[in-house]
Amino acid sequence: MTAEPLRSPFSIHWPTKAGYSFASVGLSAIELMLQVFLLELYILAGLAPSMAGLAIAIAVIWDAVSDPLMGILSDKTPDSKIEGKRVPYLLTGAAIIGFAFYFLFSPPVESGPNALFANLLVWYLVVNTAMTLFSVPHLSVVNDLSRSEQERATFFGWRIVAGSVGLLLGIGLPAYLAFQFDGSSIANTLELRSATGLALGLTASAGCLISGLSIWWALKEKGKESPLKVSVSYRTVDILKESVRSPFFVLLVFGFMAIAVGRSFNSSLALPYYKTTLKLNEEQIGIILLVLTVFIILAAPLWVHFSKAIGKARLFFGAVISLALLSAIVYPILPAGLLWPVILLAGTGGVLVASIVLLESLFSDFVEDEKTRTSKNVSGVYYGIWRMLSKVARALGIACTGLFLSLVGYEQGSLIQAPSIERSIAWAFGPGVAVFLTAGGWCIYKTKLYHNRESQQ
Repeated sequence: MTAEPLRSPFSIHWPTKAGYSFASVGLSAIELMLQVFLLELYILAGLAPSMAGLAIAIAVIWDAVSDPLMGILSDKTPDSKIEGKRVPYLLTGAAIIGFAFYFLFSPPVESGPNALFANLLVWYLVVNTAMTLFSVPHLSVVNDLSRSEQERATFFGWRIVAGSVGLLLGIGLPAYLAFQFDGSSIANTLELRSATGLALGLTASAGCLISGLSIWWALKEKGKESPLKVSVSYRTVDILKESVRSPFFVLLVFGFMAIAVGRSFNSSLALPYYKTTLKLNEEQIGIILLVLTVFIILAAPLWVHFSKAIGKARLFFGAVISLALLSAIVYPILPAGLLWPVILLAGTGGVLVASIVLLESLFSDFVEDEKTRTSKNVSGVYYGIWRMLSKVARALGIACTGLFLSLVGYEQGSLIQAPSIERSIAWAFGPGVAVFLTAGGWCIYKTKLYHNRESQQ
């Protein structure tokens, strides 16, 4: 792997990084709402669950496929200043996402099932397309702006902090608005979801617009310096063939996929574990999620800081293995009904989970090396593939959860499960997730060896 080019005199200050990350607040909030409330909303509105699931599946498949396509498009868009070509996509996505999200969460309840299906399918496709228009160039532009590994790491640190704030917003705003509406009827619940959709949609559009303008200004300032000369012309198949020949890339992808599947499996099992195994109520679970998120926000900058001295792969491996051991040992033995041990574990886990910023930064380093080695602007295609793989991993994690719960005999719609099922959930939530984390952590640690080898070539 080639040595990193000398750093440009252009430097990026914290207001630019904060502006860049601002979009993640709204995007994380609406992604949480899509995952938690969308299916339930259309079923309440009168759409058959099978039809709602079909519409969502089509939109999600398009979302995954469109990511690498958007990356290639943003790479190959010609522009007189190579880095500025992604900005129009950022601004277009910012303009669309707000009103599309509002219409998605405002189903036409009196128009019949066909209209409900069409509304769900069309507006979910539009929302996903708008998020792709923004998110893939938004990730890619980190490598357009920065030439330093540490500087790229701080971008991802800011991003994970903003995303965690967005999760708090996605949890807190629906809860706050629920006090303003009488949720005793379906009509009022639908009105609540529509109001939440409007508020979060406007927040997402405003955040994306701020980020887009911040990026445009930073690129304008950077244009005064001498940028790295790269070509917009490349054959995607050739680029991908070259990348898969790199053990570093293969290990990084397999490590990322294993960890992402484990995280999705963990998230999907969280409510069954907390409610059925630990006997905790909704308010207690909300406190746990709040503590977890706060510690992620506090810890992310620390991982970036210490990675400079210790190394990203080594530090991330230590964090992931620590999280795997903690999960495997503690979760199966937590006593039911006690909140404070879970709070303590959530705080510790939040610190370790925040290390994911190092994994994203490692991938950005690979992209930068490829960009320098080939003299081609390949950031978009690689980040498009990265986002696609994250969605595939999330789907695999959810599928594993459903299969596991079916195999152990989990009774749908019941908060009371047999003791054997409760123990099975605890073992899956702890040691089961730890298997994925350990496998992924080992792959990431091995990248250090191949990175050193390729750097000497």
